[in-house]
Amino acid sequence: MIGRKKIKEKYVSIPEAKELLLKRKEEGAKETPEEPIFYEARTSLEHAERFSRLSADKAKELKEKLIGLFEWLDERTATKLIDTMPKDYFDIKIVFAKEEHMPTKEEAEKILEILDEYRE
Repeated sequence: MIGRKKIKEKYVSIPEAKELLLKRKEEGAKETPEEPIFYEARTSLEHAERFSRLSADKAKELKEKLIGLFEWLDERTATKLIDTMPKDYFDIKIVFAKEEHMPTKEEAEKILEILDEYRE
């Protein structure tokens, strides 16, 4: 990315990235039908299609719900939770291993309840 500067930074989950890449692919197909997106974007899209566990709308809704419920939870960590969709307390401890705040057992159970509502 020589010659480009970062304008803003935003954390997106895998489902949100998938939605963005599909939109770019559609736009690219209109411009150059033989190769609508570059190799890097194509492999990123394949990864997102394989590992996406929610729809983009549900992922956005879940992120807002998690951040709104826990004041100590930031956007980056909420995105990690959505991407990994942990199934037990041990998995949540792994997500929070390098974070400043480690959720209590009760907070982790609440997170798991919310994630269970969104599992597909």
